[in-house]
Amino acid sequence: MKQSTRSLGELLRVGVVGVGHLGKEHARIVSGLAGARLVGVADPNRAQAEAVAAKCGCLAFDNPTELFGLVDAVVVATPTRFHHQVAMEALGRGLPVLVEKPITPSAHEARELEQAAARANVPLQVGHIERFNPAYEAARQTGLVPRYLRAERAGKFTGRSLDVGVVLDLMIHDLDLVLDWDSSPVTSVEAMGVAVLGGHEDMAQVRLRFASGLVADLTACRVSHEPVRRMQVMGSEGSVRIDFAAKTVEVVQPSQAITSGKLDATRLTPLALQALQQDIMTTHLERVQWTCNSQEDQLTRELIDFTQSVRMGKSPRVTGTAGRQVVELAERILAAMGEHCWTGKTDGPHGPHGLPAPRGLLLPDTRRAAA
Repeated sequence: MKQSTRSLGELLRVGVVGVGHLGKEHARIVSGLAGARLVGVADPNRAQAEAVAAKCGCLAFDNPTELFGLVDAVVVATPTRFHHQVAMEALGRGLPVLVEKPITPSAHEARELEQAAARANVPLQVGHIERFNPAYEAARQTGLVPRYLRAERAGKFTGRSLDVGVVLDLMIHDLDLVLDWDSSPVTSVEAMGVAVLGGHEDMAQVRLRFASGLVADLTACRVSHEPVRRMQVMGSEGSVRIDFAAKTVEVVQPSQAITSGKLDATRLTPLALQALQQDIMTTHLERVQWTCNSQEDQLTRELIDFTQSVRMGKSPRVTGTAGRQVVELAERILAAMGEHCWTGKTDGPHGPHGLPAPRGLLLPDTRRAAA
């Protein structure tokens, strides 16, 4: 992979395409990033591009083609359906690309980006930002071998990313993490989903089985009253719980008596069982919790990784290949979701739009008044 022609003393010229909710954050961070210079931003909404450019002290364009001729690297933060088009043009010009997650809506398009980056011999990075969460990094460093994984990710309705469903919008984060933690093939996929607001699925429940024996249950919802971003990973060595929002890690370490199989509660006397009940959580299931802090936020760390990859000609932490593999798994999930039958009959309603009509109200007016 070729290095940037910019010397270490020269600023890396970066452009950002798409300056909506997340793109404007990319622009803000790049504008203050050591060793980089934000040359310009591009967005079909000219007024939005000019507003962001004014704040960041850079040029504004409504066409990314003009911007590509002025930069050394590109961040693509457009709506997902435009990722392929914009990134392909940038890669075709030999420009390294950081494209927001998911890399593309389809694995076919992702593969084309992967091949284009290989032809240009430049880095292609995908914005799976949770890889840079210090809590996830700390959990991975425990060395736990996962045997069961449970992830829950939910958020309030934002009105954004409606060109894809919750699998490619939110669950994609946890799919990337579980593939990072266990690289063995996924042998089976079970999935169900519900389209609450029309279009694509807004809620999803998935069970994955891996060749390694790992079973992973993942839940995602983008119409939740309460935001949640957490994961629990269990193995013979113990368990790790991650709160991505709070950036906390909880490790439960079983005692040698448990791991060796010598502690059998069914064989204890009533007195010994009473003693075990009192001290099991302190003696046999030790719990340690800590908060993980870092000097930079996750998006900044992601952009630092990208600019360093460009300068040094090395692979980024989250490669185009990793991004493509996640989308391939997402496609399998969506296919399984479409086959899910809500009545248990082969000719019954299937898929996210097939949930049977309600028979009544859970909250009639009398219940609302009482509450």
